[in-house]
Amino acid sequence: MTPAVTTNHTPVRDRVTWISYVQISFFAWFMYSFGATQALLRDEQGTGLVLASLHGTFLSIGGLLAAVSVARLMLRYGRGRVLRLGSIGTIIGVLILTWPGVSIGVTFLGVFLAGIFGTFIVATVNAFLLDHEGLAGPAALTEANALACFAGLLGPLVIGIGAATLLGWRAGMYVVILALIAVEIWRGRNTEAFSEPPEIVAKVERGKIPRAFWWSWLLLVCVIGAEFSLTFWGADLLRERCGFGPAAAAASLASVVGGMFIGRAFGARLARAFDTESILRVAMACALASFAIAWSFTWWPVVIFGLFLTGISISVHWPLSVSRAVVASDGLTDRAAGLASVAASIASGIAPFALGALSQSIGFHLAFLMVPVFLGCGLAILLTKPVHQPRPV
Repeated sequence: MTPAVTTNHTPVRDRVTWISYVQISFFAWFMYSFGATQALLRDEQGTGLVLASLHGTFLSIGGLLAAVSVARLMLRYGRGRVLRLGSIGTIIGVLILTWPGVSIGVTFLGVFLAGIFGTFIVATVNAFLLDHEGLAGPAALTEANALACFAGLLGPLVIGIGAATLLGWRAGMYVVILALIAVEIWRGRNTEAFSEPPEIVAKVERGKIPRAFWWSWLLLVCVIGAEFSLTFWGADLLRERCGFGPAAAAASLASVVGGMFIGRAFGARLARAFDTESILRVAMACALASFAIAWSFTWWPVVIFGLFLTGISISVHWPLSVSRAVVASDGLTDRAAGLASVAASIASGIAPFALGALSQSIGFHLAFLMVPVFLGCGLAILLTKPVHQPRPV
């Protein structure tokens, strides 16, 4: 299969591209809703902060196991089959996680499975879009993540509404199951349209990741560490600093994801007009400034506004950092996408757990200083280890 776009930076939104957009969006619904459910699940199971934070660790361990194998699976079985397997496994994981009355060990299993198979979705969609769209890959990936943020914006809102009504918070998670079933019906039997071009397979089989790639990999660790710290524990920060109840805090976390949706919607246009390095540097600096607003105040309108601005600022960090890593990989798209998921799994497992553990001794307010540390390290990498990418036409 040849790339859909090879001469400009405007994505071609054909059927297979839309299927990819929708599939990654509803996994994002799960991920952002998962952070919003942690306080609710913790209250339901009667567990402490440190024990409950292991949900994120099991999610990340599953993601890490998948990330180290997904590139080989894509090359052996094709991206379409891996995407289908990702949907089926994620559905099973969400069902286990949301089964009423189960112990914390069972919910650990649920998020572990969701981490494995959800990573199949993310890594494979990233690799597919960057190959399929050609030069428009960064813009397409940013568009996909914009739609994912929109789904992630709705998810916590539905969780919060469900928690405050007879629906219950689980109703928000059941949406993921129904959506992924619909995606696989839409995909149909033919999965070959998602497969790698033969020249890509040949290059990956004999290629070696350049040393310069690992600086881009560290950048991915930084941006995911900051993002997941905010989305995983942001509701608890609002409970501590603004006195919100569980339902209000879970729903208000949508301010971060809403900012990310708006930022990625406009970021897709920016990716067509400006080079990736410049966008990432400005966005990283803006994230540091906007987080300072959210961290410094206790009046809830200012805190939520600061979180909203932070969401806008960090919105392009992940998609553009992934495309940056693929460029640094010298065309080894599948392998770079798999290693990007490794970085995401490590960061999303360690950062939220460390922040939760640290908050036990110094409180969420001071523990959240981990976020600007991640952002500052990311900015340092961007300034000292640039990657030269094709300029927009």
